[in-house]
Amino acid sequence: MAHPAAAVDDGCRGWLERDPSGEGFLSPPLGLWLAGDATTTLNVPERKPTTAELDEVRLLARYDVSPRLTFFGEILLEDTVRIREGSGFETGSGRLSVERLYADFLLTPQLTLRLGKFLTPIGLWNPVRRAPLTWTVERPVVTNEAFPEHATGIDLMYATTLNGWSIDGQLYGPGQNVLSVHDTNEDGLMAGGRIAAGHSLGPAFATFGLDVAGFEDNTSGRWAEVYGSDLDVSLFGNRLIGEVEYTHLRGDEGSSIYGFYLQDSFPLLRDLYGVLRVETIKQRTGGADTGELFGLFWRPLPFLILKADYQIGDISTDDVQPGFVGSFTLFF
Repeated sequence: MAHPAAAVDDGCRGWLERDPSGEGFLSPPLGLWLAGDATTTLNVPERKPTTAELDEVRLLARYDVSPRLTFFGEILLEDTVRIREGSGFETGSGRLSVERLYADFLLTPQLTLRLGKFLTPIGLWNPVRRAPLTWTVERPVVTNEAFPEHATGIDLMYATTLNGWSIDGQLYGPGQNVLSVHDTNEDGLMAGGRIAAGHSLGPAFATFGLDVAGFEDNTSGRWAEVYGSDLDVSLFGNRLIGEVEYTHLRGDEGSSIYGFYLQDSFPLLRDLYGVLRVETIKQRTGGADTGELFGLFWRPLPFLILKADYQIGDISTDDVQPGFVGSFTLFF
C-alpha cells in the first residue's frame, strides 16, 4: 500500500511532487524542496531504567533562487515527551533550535561560498549527523565530544576531479554564534579547514581526509585545537568508515580529548544491513574507555527507517550506555 503522502492530486502534479528518495517533496516551478522527519527511540540500558521517547522532530527547506544561489534551513525539536520505567509519562523542556541556516553562492563550477550556520565540517559523521542518514541510533562518542557540532560564519568549499582523483577542500571561520532559543555552548570564535582526496582502488573507492580547527572552549575560556583524520571505503556493498580525533586545550598540557572509531556496514538481505563498530574515547579526566556495537539498519519503505543496536564495553555518557537501543524514523 502506498504511503498517503505519496499520492499527489493530479491538479497539483508538477507543482508538488514526492522526492524520489522518499525524504521530502519537490516543487520544481517554485524551486522549493521541503522535508520533515520524526524519530522515536527505545533505550534499554544495562544499568539504568528503560525509556521510550520522541527523540527528534526536524523540518527542512531548500529554496533555489537561481542556479547560483540557494538558501537552506533546518529546525530541530528535542526533549519533548518520554516514558520512563518506574516514573511513567514525562514531559521535557521542548528544546527548539535552528540546526542549520545558510546561503550557498556558486562562485565557479568548483568553488562555493556558504554564509550562515552549518554543521562543523570535521570528519565524516558530524556533517551528515541527521538521524535518518546515519547507520546507528547513537553517534560515536568522539564525534560528539572533541569539537563544537556547529559553526557560524563563512565556509569556502572547493570540489574538483584531477587525473581520476576527487578532491574536496574547505576553509571556514572566523565567527561563531548561536542561532537558537536555548543555550548550546557554541558561541565562541572558531576557524578551521579540511582536505579530502578519493580514488578508485580496483573494485573499491577510498577517500582519506584531514582536518584541523581551533575554537574557544566555553568552559575554560581558553583556545583549543582539534586535529583529525578519516577514512571512507566502499567495496562490494560494504561501507567502511573511521575517524581519529584529538583535541588539546592550550594552557593545560594534561587536558586533551582523543579517540577513534571504526565502523563497517554490510548488506544482509534486500534493504537490510548489519553494522559493526569499535570505538575508544579518552576524556579530559579519567582513562580511556572502549566500546563495541552490533547493529541492524532496515529501510523497508522509502519513508521508514528502523535501527536496532546493542552496545557493549565501558563507554557510558548521557547518550551512550551499554545495552540495547532501537529507533524508527518516519519521513513526512
